[in-house]
Amino acid sequence: MGLKIFRNLPSNQGLRIITAINSSQGSGKINGTTKKLGQNYSPVPVCLFRRDNRQLLWETTSKADGSYAFRNIAVGLECFVVAFYPNNQYKPVIQGKILPFDGRTG
Repeated sequence: MGLKIFRNLPSNQGLRIITAINSSQGSGKINGTTKKLGQNYSPVPVCLFRRDNRQLLWETTSKADGSYAFRNIAVGLECFVVAFYPNNQYKPVIQGKILPFDGRTG
């Protein structure tokens, strides 16, 4: 799993072209915030799965403010997110039927 990154301009221009190498990848993005009792909570391991076949797409850890983001997801691909609280304090939390938004516009 991964992306191919091609540089076709001198490195001082900093432009990269990212090419999707499978049907799960694209320009989509999913963001969220991990919370505990209504307050932002971190660090929390967060995983993104395809809904149709339950394939793990990406893993990350929420930042100090509780925020997380997944990029390079096919727009329109229905997903679900699972957050695993550290030290098994709580059961995993699942948020389902998430559709990525077009990450090029926001």
